[in-house]
Amino acid sequence: MATRRRRSIPESVVVEIIARLPLRSIARFKSVCKQWRSLIESSYFRSLFVSLHRNASSSSSSWSLMFPIKFKNPITEAIGFHGCKTWDLPKSLASYLIPFQLYPNHSTLDYYYIASSNGLVWIEVCFGLDENRNIEAKFFVGNPVTQEWVEIHQPQDPSTIATSIVTRVVNGVVSSLKLINTTYEFNDTNDVRSMYVYSSETGAWSFKRIRSPVPLQRAGFNKPLILNGTVYVWDKRVDDGDTAPGVLVAYDFFAEEDDDLCRIIPLPGLYNEYVRRCLTSSCGDVIYVEILDRRLKVWKLKSDNSDGEWWRLTREEIDMASVGFDVDCFPLGVNPFATDLVYLWSRQHSCVVSGNARTREFTLRQETETWSDGEGKWRVNTSDSKKYMEGVYELNTALVITLSQFVPPQWMDPVPRPPY
Repeated sequence: MATRRRRSIPESVVVEIIARLPLRSIARFKSVCKQWRSLIESSYFRSLFVSLHRNASSSSSSWSLMFPIKFKNPITEAIGFHGCKTWDLPKSLASYLIPFQLYPNHSTLDYYYIASSNGLVWIEVCFGLDENRNIEAKFFVGNPVTQEWVEIHQPQDPSTIATSIVTRVVNGVVSSLKLINTTYEFNDTNDVRSMYVYSSETGAWSFKRIRSPVPLQRAGFNKPLILNGTVYVWDKRVDDGDTAPGVLVAYDFFAEEDDDLCRIIPLPGLYNEYVRRCLTSSCGDVIYVEILDRRLKVWKLKSDNSDGEWWRLTREEIDMASVGFDVDCFPLGVNPFATDLVYLWSRQHSCVVSGNARTREFTLRQETETWSDGEGKWRVNTSDSKKYMEGVYELNTALVITLSQFVPPQWMDPVPRPPY
């Protein structure tokens, strides 16, 4: 009787099959055997996976818009999308931050979301008061989905304010990161900004000053937008009039070390007390959204301003009355992978509004609503959005709202660490 031979699947076929699976499944396959682990951790497999999943869309990658609020709402997600193709996450991104896995049983633990860049999140963990009645705290940077965290020692100056994390990406891999803590020096003038910068390449904090080509008002403590190693912050020039919309102060933290001059980018349009606006990013571009005189405009920062123009409209302006939301709407942000998909806060309805600038379809999203569109699951946190937006309304409705985008990385890259 002839024995049947068991056919083995060629490794090339196995690689093609596994590379089409979501990252959550691939992470489990790494524990099957040493051969599979070695295969999955190879640069070839990583490149194959990224190339197969490169055409990310609004339905192929998880993402969240986070409220950067300390003490009131430590880790709060405004809008989230999950359960999609790249990671296949069963829950929203913010839920991977709570509880903080390194200290699951610490009863007095408080932790706060600071910023995110290329899938890495910077949080501050507070353990209460030490014996000298000072707050005992630690910084951590990591990937909440894979639960890999690196502890970062704090700068010696206790008066600094943690604001931004920027990352350098080489061939799709986050190769290094920097943390920015701003401070205010007594001798700082209107054209100087002081800060402490941590680098993963050295493992140390260093003091840095950047200069503006024009004097600035320092118009309040504004949340930064982080994109491609550059930090963008809204401010106003000292000589700006009442109708000036202000400027973006932009600085590339991976530029040459001796380059300490930031760029000043004028914002489009005019300004009055009734303007509602936000700063965000989508598809690798800086996006500025404005609602003024019941008209919605979405602007994209141009890569080339040789013609003297910094911005261009992504679509024709939208008459908000024509879509049914013309009373007290604030822009919150846009989809990180689809610039036409915008999100607003309707103060009239106390709800988030999702809209499509191309089809001009706008939908009211109800309290803590979760819904599916066939590609993944959406979640809107209405109650916390209301708290945040009411705070903005009471403070200054004309401020530029900047929510933090949290988008997981394309691959399970390790967190950059100092070389020791």
